[in-house]
Amino acid sequence: MRFYVVAQDANPVDHIWSAETLLMPPGSRFDVLVQGPPAGRTHLITTAYSTGPTGDSYPQTTLATLVSAGDPMTPAALPSKFAPIDDLSKDPVAQRRVITFSQNDQTNEFYINGKQFDVHRIDVRARLNTTEEWRVRNLANEQHTFHIHVNDFQLMSINGRPYHFRGWQDTVQLPARGEVVIRMRFRDFLGKYPFHCHILNHEDRGMMANVEVVR
Repeated sequence: MRFYVVAQDANPVDHIWSAETLLMPPGSRFDVLVQGPPAGRTHLITTAYSTGPTGDSYPQTTLATLVSAGDPMTPAALPSKFAPIDDLSKDPVAQRRVITFSQNDQTNEFYINGKQFDVHRIDVRARLNTTEEWRVRNLANEQHTFHIHVNDFQLMSINGRPYHFRGWQDTVQLPARGEVVIRMRFRDFLGKYPFHCHILNHEDRGMMANVEVVR
């Protein structure tokens, strides 16, 4: 069976796309349509997964079992596309930043740009109505998950390879010893909010930072 993705992280996609598997780092969301399977039992599973040599390993698990029976129905037509979404690759970039995720495996401490979270510190100050490009690097031997509140982003590339833009996100997996490039347009909201790793043990042990958007 295939998932037909209509939204990611609560943002409608610019065109419907389909896949048999979806990678969902902690905090991410997909809205999907699935056409009913033939008669019988179909299992929704999370496959076995490892986040890296110093990370965590998870076994394959059955999340749900769907029983399909009765007279077949005529399949409903699937949508093909939504309204176009702003493509930030054409925006002038007001500021480029490097954001680095790292950790100390001996002390189980986690850092953004070499610092642990301080609720009173502003780590990034951005200007309203500008677009910024962030290169988010992961220095660890395990995957981390970049998540930002309030202001979603466009994923531009993963480990130097251009990413096929489908819609805006608020969560993306950081490859072990890798990097992603994202762009954000700060167009609607003033004030302070955080970005962090969405693995709870990592954010609770320091892997979080504050953004403030100013005029």
